[in-house]
Amino acid sequence: MGETLISASCPTSRLTRFAILAATGATALSVAACGSSNQSAPTSASTSTSTVTSTTTSQAPAQNEAKVSGLIASVAGNSIQVTKEDKSNAAVNFTSTTKITEVSPATLSDVTAGSCVTVRPTKEAQGGQQPVTAASVRVSPSVNGTCPKPKESGPAAGPGSSSPAPSGSPTPAPANAQPVRGSVASVTGNTISVAGTDASGNTTQTSVTVDDKTKYTKLTTATPDAIAQGKCVNARGTMDNAGTLQATSINVRAAVDGKCPGKPRG
Repeated sequence: MGETLISASCPTSRLTRFAILAATGATALSVAACGSSNQSAPTSASTSTSTVTSTTTSQAPAQNEAKVSGLIASVAGNSIQVTKEDKSNAAVNFTSTTKITEVSPATLSDVTAGSCVTVRPTKEAQGGQQPVTAASVRVSPSVNGTCPKPKESGPAAGPGSSSPAPSGSPTPAPANAQPVRGSVASVTGNTISVAGTDASGNTTQTSVTVDDKTKYTKLTTATPDAIAQGKCVNARGTMDNAGTLQATSINVRAAVDGKCPGKPRG
């Protein structure tokens, strides 16, 4: 009878263990499923965040400065029609905040102490020799008592560049003398003393001589009345979606025989 009891109890014990194991396995599967579900949530949130960030940073590119130069064909209100050098047409708009300047003929008497000058040496002037003989002198007003520096046109790649020439390259032609820029310290006879600064920021004093071949011009602040048909214009600003230049600055000068020769310098 003892064997019967033992025999009957064994299946019950096995069934109990099987039920416990089955329940444990179901619990483990449930935990694993919950863990999988919990881990997937951050992935979804991360994807959503990435999408939002991408949308936020995809802004329209900033408009770079553009320029239009040529002969003024017509002026109507605040709109200018310009015939460019390649004979194509361009439109320029200006407002009350547009800076307008004009270049006009001048004489040596316009070169006075305190005014700013840009001196273009003659082609014969080489090697930084003094005094410098002026081919042209541009006079401009000072800004808050100082002469503004010209805008940089990019890395040095022309005269004055310190980059060595590649080995075996032909000997370059002598560089043209660089313009002399600064404030007029004094004018004595045909000699102009120009105070400026060099590339290192040191103060310099340059003697400039003028002769009967020197050409003079002056840059002055002008009103919108100076913008007239038949003049040359050099406008800077931003180009709108319609292809019209919205000018922040406009420089005008007289045309020569209905043309705008040379590179405009505002």
